[in-house]
Amino acid sequence: MSKAEDKSQIIKTIKEVALKYDAQLVGRTFLYVFDGRTIEVVFRRKDFMHLTGVDANMSGEQFFKNVISDKLKANQIYFSQRHPYDLCARKISQLPKLISVTNSEIFILEDTETMTFTYKFGLTDLECTVCLSKDVDKTGKKVSRYYIARSLRVEDSFDKAANAFEVQYIFSKPGGNWLYDTVMYADKRYPIDSLPQQVLDMLDDKLKSKPENN
Repeated sequence: MSKAEDKSQIIKTIKEVALKYDAQLVGRTFLYVFDGRTIEVVFRRKDFMHLTGVDANMSGEQFFKNVISDKLKANQIYFSQRHPYDLCARKISQLPKLISVTNSEIFILEDTETMTFTYKFGLTDLECTVCLSKDVDKTGKKVSRYYIARSLRVEDSFDKAANAFEVQYIFSKPGGNWLYDTVMYADKRYPIDSLPQQVLDMLDDKLKSKPENN
């Protein structure tokens, strides 16, 4: 397969995932419950390009817009010393897991170190890790309480993390809503009514009133 054909296949995969990312993740907030704690996570369009591992001479917002509108061309993406082709190819193979880390059994990694940065939390299925960082502006000032999906690591990151925890629940809600109204994943060993009160206060009443939780 030629390099141009490689790029065309990469773009095809990126678009397939981008459409699901836009439909299922963007505009929603995800609540992860673990170790008696919670974190709230959002997935933004402008960060998607970095998650893919490719480089392009355009903003993250423009990249995403071009991808989902089928306007991204093979000659618009490239690889670099920072984002080499081999790494990109591995990331592309794991890219569909951006969706599954919001609705399946995963682990939370705390204080995950990479060569260039330490991420406060990571979402991992053992084969890849979605690294999260605080939502801050360029000066480091806190913008919101949410964590942002910033990087995709295609490796087992357990040995690079200070702690690891099983996720007990993943909830989601539309971004504008106050309460979480959807269960994305549940560890059946933990009934909803056994969760800490601080978590229950974040849930819509309909989740707490299901027969199996009474």
